[in-house]
Amino acid sequence: MYTGPQLVKLLEKQHQRRETSNLFKKDTFTLQWRSKVGSFPHPDVETMVSAGEPSGAWYVTNGRPEDKRQLDENLDRMPELPLNGYIPGSSIRGIVRAWAMKRPSIRNQMLDLLGSQQGNVIKAGKIEFLDAWPEIATKLVLDIVNLQQDFQVYHKGQGKPLSIYTLGDGEDTIPVTVAIRGIQGLASPQDVQTVWEWVQQALSIHGVGSRTSAGYGQIKAPTSFRPSAQLRQAEDGSTTKTFEFKLYSQGCAGADRQQQDFRPSHWRGWLRSWILRFLLGVMSKDNAEKTLWELMGIIEPETRKGCVQIRMIPEQEIWGERSINSPYFYVWEGKLQVTAPSEILNKIILPIIRFAVSTGGVGRGWRRPLHIFHMNNGYAATRGSHLIIKHQVTNPNTKNRETQLYRLPLNPERWTSTYDNWLVAVRSQWTDRININANQSLEAEVFSPRTCAVYSVPGCEANPIDENDLEWLEADAVATRGEGMHLIYEQTPPRNYKRNPDIGGNAATGNPHCSWASIKLINIRSQEIDVDCQEIVCLFMGGKSPHSNHIRAHFLQDLNAIEGNVHLFGVSAI
Repeated sequence: MYTGPQLVKLLEKQHQRRETSNLFKKDTFTLQWRSKVGSFPHPDVETMVSAGEPSGAWYVTNGRPEDKRQLDENLDRMPELPLNGYIPGSSIRGIVRAWAMKRPSIRNQMLDLLGSQQGNVIKAGKIEFLDAWPEIATKLVLDIVNLQQDFQVYHKGQGKPLSIYTLGDGEDTIPVTVAIRGIQGLASPQDVQTVWEWVQQALSIHGVGSRTSAGYGQIKAPTSFRPSAQLRQAEDGSTTKTFEFKLYSQGCAGADRQQQDFRPSHWRGWLRSWILRFLLGVMSKDNAEKTLWELMGIIEPETRKGCVQIRMIPEQEIWGERSINSPYFYVWEGKLQVTAPSEILNKIILPIIRFAVSTGGVGRGWRRPLHIFHMNNGYAATRGSHLIIKHQVTNPNTKNRETQLYRLPLNPERWTSTYDNWLVAVRSQWTDRININANQSLEAEVFSPRTCAVYSVPGCEANPIDENDLEWLEADAVATRGEGMHLIYEQTPPRNYKRNPDIGGNAATGNPHCSWASIKLINIRSQEIDVDCQEIVCLFMGGKSPHSNHIRAHFLQDLNAIEGNVHLFGVSAI
């Protein structure tokens, strides 16, 4: 418990006594989010994977699923491992090497200082990396990976969550002591200072552990760190877009489904599924998935690192806060950072995000606006989510930076032009993969002008929640729904959209189904009906013709018949 931190202190004192303190560097770094340290504590699975490398597959080498991945069993027997976690010095060294290898200007210097191997010739390094231990002994805790692609996009069966263990519980940050020292007689004080700057920059860019592109293992360098302009350069011409988000939700969960826990992997799953929906609209299924792997990474059937990274920075004072009245809802607030090569980010990823936040939420219940629902036992419950995304823009008139909502306006021309510009960028990037007619009949959620429909319809009279004081302003369940939600809840035969797997979904049974329609509440007054809110309804046709006798075609016709509707994008009933 005390050996690791104590060793760093003793070594520091030793260098001071020998008057070689300029060969020793240490400081406190902060682990801001869980770091994945292993899938299960047995010797044939990793205990820590360098952030510079893709993580391993979910299966053991003989191809069979691991036998210790049952989430419920692990939650009952081992929610916390009897081990104190730490960051191995070899991991830190590997992260620095991976970071430096991408920078030709310092690559040779790195090989000289950290060592290298060419064939059978091994050259020792000049810098030693110490294990980084938390300042307070910290156990490893259970976490999950929830495989959702088949369920959310292809409407197949829901996958089983997989168990992993992490350093950190996703709530509290963890200060860790990171230290390096130069080998006396080999390293100079300047060598140590140079590598120390690399350590700070590499850890803050890459994080530590595996699943770092999903937001795990985020590391904050000491406040005293001021990287040089050269070190600040984003790798591979990448750039970062920062959003401010606020999510009002029925609740999200991790390993323990009774505990509210909003996680970076919620964002990554959300973005990954939306990218796939868009790609399926312009490529064959095989090419769409191949392109998705290039963007977001994949671990099966083969490991491949993607080029898009997501980070979530919680606002700790407002994180998982519960509403003051019931049925309870929860709020999470913070920053979302998306990093990718500039052309990919600006022309391909950001337009998808703009569509996604205009048509739904994120996490549990993302396909419905936040509303009150009466269960079969008569009790009221909260369902759905309300997502608000903002970003900083420069006012062309004043040249000042201003915060604006990040979404598409209720203007059909803007929806069409934004999609068309996105298609031009995709066609330029992957010319040989484009086939816009490939998946019009695919039983899946495909976002394109030929395979989905987006309408705005009158919403409820006013936002049913107070976004500042976190309370329901409207206790009547029906009053929390707009016309799109009324249509989904329609139970008049032969429609029966509610809990119909072919349109409304069914989450209340042992064999759940996703809804084919997502509905988002926006606080924009209707120009047609006297209400303060509208609902954006996005209907995926799932391979069915708008003029067929299928239930989704009937829903489209009823949607088109709502008084005050505006057809924003895609197919229509006319």
